[in-house]
Amino acid sequence: MPRATLKAKSNDGLVALSEAHPDAVFEVLGAWPDEAELRLLVETDALGVDPLIETLGALSAVTGFEVRHAGANRILFEVTTTIPEPHGAMADSGIVPSFPLHLEDGWLVGDLIASRDQLSAFRDELDSAAIEYRITQVSATTAESPLLTDRQREVVDVALEHGYYDSPRDCTLTALAEHLGVNKSAVSRVLHRAEGKIITAYGSADDDV
Repeated sequence: MPRATLKAKSNDGLVALSEAHPDAVFEVLGAWPDEAELRLLVETDALGVDPLIETLGALSAVTGFEVRHAGANRILFEVTTTIPEPHGAMADSGIVPSFPLHLEDGWLVGDLIASRDQLSAFRDELDSAAIEYRITQVSATTAESPLLTDRQREVVDVALEHGYYDSPRDCTLTALAEHLGVNKSAVSRVLHRAEGKIITAYGSADDDV
């Protein structure tokens, strides 16, 4: 399923906060709806507590806020805003955002995992709501299992470490079996399966070019 990088001005409260401090960087760690509002957990290391509270208190689009942690190097705070139109459209279309989202100079940037149809419908929603946005990248992504099992990876790593794949070979199959504490035929079977997977994956990568 494609992964798209979206850059948008999609939440009036966060946009106003960021534009009030254009040199500050905020990380949106999570968001969850609460009836007609949206609660967001945000982190920054670019502001002090007092200027942050002063700014949030002056923003009409922010309906509530709470400083959760204020340390020497970072502030963790919760912001409540009205639910922006893109968030509802995203939820309705089944699009999954990947947190954290990056917020800087008024722009929220983050990755979305969506089908092409979902992404197209979401763009239509953004256009109809007159939301300023950019799709900066679309790439394929998969949810495949790891290429090798843990045991196959272990045997291949030991083989590489002891020069089994060097030319000329510095380690025999018998010696490799001794390093692993198993018999030679077992090592041979594991390597054969692992090498088959690696070669198949290599061939598939060539086909995609």
